[in-house]
Amino acid sequence: MVMVKEVVPWEGDSKKVYTYTPTPVHCIIFYLNSPIRARKLGGASFEKQPACVVVGPQLTPVDIELSSDHRAVMIGFQPGGLFRFLGIPMTEMFDDGFDGFSILDKDVGHLIDELRETKQPEKVNARVQMYLLNKMQKAHELLPVDRALRMLQSTGNTCSMDDVARDACLSLRQFQRKCNERLGMNPKLYSRIARFSKAYIMFEANQQLTWSNISHHCGYFDQMHFIRDFKEFAGVTPGLMSKKLDDSRLTFQAPMITG
Repeated sequence: MVMVKEVVPWEGDSKKVYTYTPTPVHCIIFYLNSPIRARKLGGASFEKQPACVVVGPQLTPVDIELSSDHRAVMIGFQPGGLFRFLGIPMTEMFDDGFDGFSILDKDVGHLIDELRETKQPEKVNARVQMYLLNKMQKAHELLPVDRALRMLQSTGNTCSMDDVARDACLSLRQFQRKCNERLGMNPKLYSRIARFSKAYIMFEANQQLTWSNISHHCGYFDQMHFIRDFKEFAGVTPGLMSKKLDDSRLTFQAPMITG
Protein backbone atom coordinates (compact mmCIF):
# COMPACT_ATOMS: atom_id res chain seq x y z
CA MET A 1 0.00 0.00 0.00
CA VAL A 2 1.35 3.44 -0.98
CA MET A 3 -0.51 6.56 0.09
CA VAL A 4 0.26 10.06 -1.15
CA LYS A 5 -1.28 12.55 1.24
CA GLU A 6 -1.29 16.30 0.76
CA VAL A 7 -2.86 18.84 3.08
CA VAL A 8 -5.02 21.49 1.44
CA PRO A 9 -3.12 24.74 2.22
CA TRP A 10 -4.75 27.11 4.66
CA GLU A 11 -4.40 30.87 4.73
CA GLY A 12 -1.62 32.46 6.74
CA ASP A 13 1.59 31.05 8.14
CA SER A 14 0.09 29.44 11.22
CA LYS A 15 0.93 25.85 12.13
CA LYS A 16 -1.64 23.11 12.68
CA VAL A 17 -1.37 20.10 14.96
CA TYR A 18 -2.75 16.67 14.14
CA THR A 19 -2.83 13.83 16.68
CA TYR A 20 -1.68 10.61 15.02
CA THR A 21 -3.17 7.77 17.01
CA PRO A 22 -1.73 4.22 17.04
CA THR A 23 -2.52 2.07 14.03
CA PRO A 24 -1.64 -1.54 13.15
CA VAL A 25 0.11 -0.27 9.99
CA HIS A 26 3.92 -0.04 10.09
CA CYS A 27 5.21 2.47 7.60
CA ILE A 28 7.92 4.56 5.99
CA ILE A 29 7.10 8.24 5.54
CA PHE A 30 8.80 10.77 3.25
CA TYR A 31 8.27 14.46 4.03
CA LEU A 32 8.75 16.37 0.79
CA ASN A 33 8.34 20.03 1.73
CA SER A 34 8.71 21.78 5.06
CA PRO A 35 9.96 19.50 7.85
CA ILE A 36 7.49 18.52 10.52
CA ARG A 37 7.91 18.53 14.27
CA ALA A 38 6.54 15.79 16.51
CA ARG A 39 5.80 15.30 20.19
CA LYS A 40 4.73 12.08 21.87
CA LEU A 41 1.89 12.20 24.37
CA GLY A 42 3.30 13.66 27.57
CA GLY A 43 6.39 15.06 25.84
CA ALA A 44 7.67 18.48 26.84
CA SER A 45 8.28 19.93 23.38
CA PHE A 46 8.07 19.33 19.64
CA GLU A 47 11.18 17.99 17.92
CA LYS A 48 12.13 18.42 14.26
CA GLN A 49 11.89 15.19 12.26
CA PRO A 50 14.08 14.00 9.35
CA ALA A 51 12.73 13.88 5.80
CA CYS A 52 12.45 10.08 6.04
CA VAL A 53 10.95 8.41 9.12
CA VAL A 54 10.43 4.69 9.72
CA VAL A 55 7.55 3.91 12.09
CA GLY A 56 7.16 0.41 13.52
CA PRO A 57 4.75 -0.74 16.24
CA GLN A 58 3.09 2.33 17.74
CA LEU A 59 1.43 2.40 21.15
CA THR A 60 1.53 6.10 22.08
CA PRO A 61 -0.28 8.88 20.18
CA VAL A 62 1.94 11.53 18.59
CA ASP A 63 1.12 15.18 17.97
CA ILE A 64 2.45 16.32 14.58
CA GLU A 65 2.97 20.03 13.87
CA LEU A 66 2.47 20.86 10.19
CA SER A 67 3.03 23.80 7.90
CA SER A 68 0.48 24.76 5.25
CA ASP A 69 2.73 23.45 2.45
CA HIS A 70 2.87 19.97 4.01
CA ARG A 71 3.33 17.16 1.49
CA ALA A 72 4.16 13.59 2.40
CA VAL A 73 4.24 10.08 0.98
CA MET A 74 3.50 7.12 3.22
CA ILE A 75 4.41 3.52 2.42
CA GLY A 76 2.13 1.39 4.56
CA PHE A 77 3.07 -2.29 4.98
CA GLN A 78 0.87 -5.31 5.47
CA PRO A 79 1.29 -6.95 8.92
CA GLY A 80 4.83 -8.31 9.17
CA GLY A 81 5.82 -6.52 5.97
CA LEU A 82 8.20 -4.01 7.50
CA PHE A 83 10.01 -6.85 9.28
CA ARG A 84 10.33 -8.72 5.98
CA PHE A 85 11.49 -5.55 4.23
CA LEU A 86 14.13 -4.50 6.78
CA GLY A 87 15.03 -7.79 8.45
CA ILE A 88 14.88 -6.02 11.82
CA PRO A 89 12.78 -7.47 14.68
CA MET A 90 10.00 -5.02 15.35
CA THR A 91 10.70 -5.18 19.09
CA GLU A 92 13.76 -3.03 18.27
CA MET A 93 11.53 -0.37 16.68
CA PHE A 94 8.87 -0.24 19.36
CA ASP A 95 6.79 2.91 19.85
CA ASP A 96 8.98 5.51 18.17
CA GLY A 97 9.89 7.05 14.83
CA PHE A 98 13.38 6.34 13.51
CA ASP A 99 15.60 8.24 11.08
CA GLY A 100 15.14 6.43 7.77
CA PHE A 101 18.48 7.62 6.44
CA SER A 102 20.25 5.57 9.10
CA ILE A 103 18.15 2.45 8.45
CA LEU A 104 17.59 2.37 4.69
CA ASP A 105 20.25 2.39 1.96
CA LYS A 106 21.50 5.45 0.10
CA ASP A 107 18.90 5.00 -2.66
CA VAL A 108 16.26 6.50 -0.39
CA GLY A 109 17.90 9.95 -0.64
CA HIS A 110 17.74 9.82 -4.45
CA LEU A 111 14.12 8.65 -4.26
CA ILE A 112 13.09 11.59 -2.06
CA ASP A 113 14.79 14.04 -4.42
CA GLU A 114 12.83 12.57 -7.36
CA LEU A 115 9.54 12.67 -5.45
CA ARG A 116 10.05 16.33 -4.59
CA GLU A 117 10.24 17.10 -8.31
CA THR A 118 7.20 14.94 -9.14
CA LYS A 119 3.84 16.64 -8.70
CA GLN A 120 1.34 14.13 -10.10
CA PRO A 121 0.23 11.61 -7.41
CA GLU A 122 0.02 8.74 -9.92
CA LYS A 123 3.64 9.28 -10.97
CA VAL A 124 4.72 9.49 -7.34
CA ASN A 125 2.96 6.18 -6.70
CA ALA A 126 4.60 4.54 -9.71
CA ARG A 127 8.08 5.68 -8.66
CA VAL A 128 7.62 4.43 -5.10
CA GLN A 129 6.28 1.10 -6.35
CA MET A 130 9.37 0.70 -8.53
CA TYR A 131 11.62 1.39 -5.54
CA LEU A 132 9.75 -1.19 -3.44
CA LEU A 133 9.86 -3.87 -6.15
CA ASN A 134 13.62 -3.53 -6.41
CA LYS A 135 14.09 -3.77 -2.65
CA MET A 136 11.57 -6.54 -2.00
CA GLN A 137 13.69 -8.96 -4.05
CA LYS A 138 15.92 -9.18 -0.97
CA ALA A 139 13.06 -9.34 1.54
CA HIS A 140 12.39 -12.27 3.83
CA GLU A 141 10.16 -14.98 2.40
CA LEU A 142 6.38 -14.67 2.83
CA LEU A 143 5.27 -17.40 5.26
CA PRO A 144 1.86 -18.73 6.37
CA VAL A 145 2.25 -16.70 9.58
CA ASP A 146 2.29 -13.48 7.54
CA ARG A 147 -1.04 -14.37 5.95
CA ALA A 148 -2.43 -15.22 9.39
CA LEU A 149 -1.33 -11.80 10.66
CA ARG A 150 -3.49 -10.14 8.02
CA MET A 151 -6.51 -11.95 9.46
CA LEU A 152 -5.49 -10.78 12.92
CA GLN A 153 -5.47 -7.19 11.67
CA SER A 154 -8.72 -7.38 9.72
CA THR A 155 -10.76 -9.06 12.46
CA GLY A 156 -9.54 -6.71 15.19
CA ASN A 157 -9.76 -8.63 18.49
CA THR A 158 -12.86 -10.59 17.50
CA CYS A 159 -11.16 -13.85 16.52
CA SER A 160 -9.71 -16.69 18.56
CA MET A 161 -5.91 -16.60 18.89
CA ASP A 162 -5.92 -20.40 18.70
CA ASP A 163 -7.65 -20.19 15.30
CA VAL A 164 -5.18 -17.60 14.00
CA ALA A 165 -2.21 -19.66 15.24
CA ARG A 166 -3.66 -22.73 13.52
CA ASP A 167 -3.93 -20.81 10.24
CA ALA A 168 -0.26 -19.88 10.69
CA CYS A 169 0.58 -23.62 11.07
CA LEU A 170 2.07 -22.87 14.49
CA SER A 171 1.38 -23.61 18.12
CA LEU A 172 -0.01 -20.70 20.12
CA ARG A 173 3.34 -20.14 21.83
CA GLN A 174 5.23 -20.23 18.52
CA PHE A 175 2.70 -17.82 17.03
CA GLN A 176 3.16 -15.40 19.92
CA ARG A 177 6.93 -15.41 19.39
CA LYS A 178 6.48 -14.71 15.68
CA CYS A 179 4.12 -11.85 16.52
CA ASN A 180 6.71 -10.24 18.77
CA GLU A 181 9.28 -10.57 16.00
CA ARG A 182 7.08 -9.33 13.16
CA LEU A 183 4.71 -6.95 14.97
CA GLY A 184 6.76 -5.85 17.99
CA MET A 185 4.05 -6.88 20.45
CA ASN A 186 1.88 -9.80 21.48
CA PRO A 187 -1.07 -10.68 19.23
CA LYS A 188 -3.72 -9.67 21.78
CA LEU A 189 -2.39 -6.12 22.08
CA TYR A 190 -1.96 -5.84 18.32
CA SER A 191 -5.54 -6.94 17.71
CA ARG A 192 -6.81 -4.40 20.25
CA ILE A 193 -4.94 -1.63 18.42
CA ALA A 194 -6.35 -2.89 15.10
CA ARG A 195 -9.91 -2.73 16.44
CA PHE A 196 -9.41 0.73 17.97
CA SER A 197 -7.81 1.98 14.74
CA LYS A 198 -10.72 0.71 12.66
CA ALA A 199 -13.11 2.66 14.91
CA TYR A 200 -11.03 5.82 14.82
CA ILE A 201 -10.61 5.71 11.04
CA MET A 202 -14.36 5.21 10.54
CA PHE A 203 -15.03 8.39 12.49
CA GLU A 204 -12.32 10.37 10.73
CA ALA A 205 -13.78 9.28 7.39
CA ASN A 206 -17.34 10.21 8.36
CA GLN A 207 -17.68 12.46 11.39
CA GLN A 208 -21.47 12.34 11.18
CA LEU A 209 -21.38 8.82 12.61
CA THR A 210 -21.96 8.42 16.34
CA TRP A 211 -19.30 6.83 18.52
CA SER A 212 -21.95 4.41 19.78
CA ASN A 213 -22.68 3.10 16.28
CA ILE A 214 -18.97 2.93 15.46
CA SER A 215 -18.09 0.95 18.59
CA HIS A 216 -20.88 -1.53 17.89
CA HIS A 217 -19.82 -1.93 14.26
CA CYS A 218 -16.21 -2.58 15.28
CA GLY A 219 -17.11 -5.37 17.69
CA TYR A 220 -16.89 -3.69 21.09
CA PHE A 221 -19.08 -5.43 23.64
CA ASP A 222 -20.06 -2.18 25.37
CA GLN A 223 -19.23 1.51 25.55
CA MET A 224 -16.99 1.06 28.59
CA HIS A 225 -14.62 -1.25 26.68
CA PHE A 226 -14.58 1.20 23.79
CA ILE A 227 -13.88 4.26 25.95
CA ARG A 228 -11.15 2.37 27.85
CA ASP A 229 -9.32 1.50 24.63
CA PHE A 230 -9.86 4.98 23.24
CA LYS A 231 -8.36 6.70 26.28
CA GLU A 232 -5.45 4.24 26.32
CA PHE A 233 -4.55 4.56 22.63
CA ALA A 234 -5.66 8.14 21.85
CA GLY A 235 -4.89 9.72 25.21
CA VAL A 236 -8.28 11.48 25.32
CA THR A 237 -11.97 10.60 25.36
CA PRO A 238 -13.90 10.20 22.07
CA GLY A 239 -15.64 13.54 22.73
CA LEU A 240 -12.37 15.44 23.13
CA MET A 241 -10.96 13.79 20.00
CA SER A 242 -14.02 14.95 18.06
CA LYS A 243 -13.26 18.52 19.12
CA LYS A 244 -9.58 18.22 18.17
CA LEU A 245 -10.49 16.98 14.69
CA ASP A 246 -13.06 19.73 14.28
CA ASP A 247 -10.53 22.38 15.30
CA SER A 248 -7.73 21.18 12.99
CA ARG A 249 -9.92 20.00 10.08
CA LEU A 250 -7.13 17.56 9.16
CA THR A 251 -7.73 13.92 8.28
CA PHE A 252 -4.70 11.72 7.70
CA GLN A 253 -5.80 8.20 8.59
CA ALA A 254 -9.16 8.10 6.82
CA PRO A 255 -7.63 7.14 3.43
CA MET A 256 -6.23 3.98 5.07
CA ILE A 257 -9.68 2.51 5.64
CA THR A 258 -10.20 -0.85 3.94
CA GLY A 259 -12.96 -3.41 3.72
